Amino acid sequence: MRLKMDMLSIAKSAFALLLAGAIILGSVFTVAAAIQSAPDSAASSEDNNGLKNGSEYELLNGDLLVAEDTGKGLGLKIISANKITINYGGESKSVNLARGTVADALEKAEITLADDEISVPSPETVISGDCRIDIYKTKEVSVSADGKTKKVRLALVNVLDALNFTGYKIGDNDIISVSREQLVENVSSLTVNRVTYKTESTKETIEFETVKKNSDEVELGETKVKTEGKNGEKIVTREIKFIDGKKASDKVVDEKTVKKPVDKVVLVGTKGAASSGGAGTFTDSNGATVAYSQVLTGSGTAYTAPAGAGTATGVKAYHGGVAVNPNIIPYGSKLYIVSTDGSFVYGYATAVDTGGALMDGSAIVDCFYNTYDECVNFGRRDVNVYVLA
Repeated sequence: MRLKMDMLSIAKSAFALLLAGAIILGSVFTVAAAIQSAPDSAASSEDNNGLKNGSEYELLNGDLLVAEDTGKGLGLKIISANKITINYGGESKSVNLARGTVADALEKAEITLADDEISVPSPETVISGDCRIDIYKTKEVSVSADGKTKKVRLALVNVLDALNFTGYKIGDNDIISVSREQLVENVSSLTVNRVTYKTESTKETIEFETVKKNSDEVELGETKVKTEGKNGEKIVTREIKFIDGKKASDKVVDEKTVKKPVDKVVLVGTKGAASSGGAGTFTDSNGATVAYSQVLTGSGTAYTAPAGAGTATGVKAYHGGVAVNPNIIPYGSKLYIVSTDGSFVYGYATAVDTGGALMDGSAIVDCFYNTYDECVNFGRRDVNVYVLA
């Protein structure tokens, strides 16, 4: 039970005076030392002044005086009051309460919440120290979150604070359908999407690469595998993003190689290649390694012709069909043409035509283009003509 009393009511008897003196001396004391001068009943769980084990007395300053059975007699302890500041309607009010809930503090301050008001913290919150209670006007808003949609009274503050006040506990990564800073008074409905992250590690294959190398021990046009390739392994760690429990995206945050791959080495034959231009390999504009039987270096030109015009081999002229001296480069030869400085690539071609400049040696190749402007752009330039193996 809890009784209201002041210091004078404690002093109604000599025993009560001892209690009052003990309050002055400290927050906890035992009356066992006074038992000899007190009535026999003083050592029991109830003295002749009505003091019982568990009795509570609220003092004028809000402190709480509690009687306890110490095993050697009744003892008293004081629970210090908490100072509670209540902000309500633009005004501040303070009350002292040793223990209880926010609702108890509001009752002591003689404040009753209206239907459109909430307190922060909520009324059921247990008070554990000095604190502040704010009371806000509210507005009913439709809130969709955690799989439920319901009408909720939100404080007329910004959306983020209002949702947190109401217990939604919005995380830093959670998505709200309106701005977090938007005022509740301007919102009629909103949606909260919960965002969580998870890291996941998987073992993945590192595919081996194929490396080509020239070899004069292998016949021209042939290849031989010197080293078989072996795949490697790596541990890939990804951060996976979930929205309302469903996977939304993922990104790689770490890779660790646990077994390195072994390149596959392929020998490209150059044995027996014509001595005039030498044989070997080159890398084309797509990064592929290509073997050739000889390479001719000289002046390259460009030409065009009306649509449907024929060539020396009977096929119609086309981009990729080029003119050559067939005594040097036989018709039908597959070629790759690039400027000697690498700045201009005509690319893959087939020898299908000839011409005066090719036969008199003033050019080694005449590249066909569909338009005159393309021919002008090519002009005359030194080129390498690779005759493919």
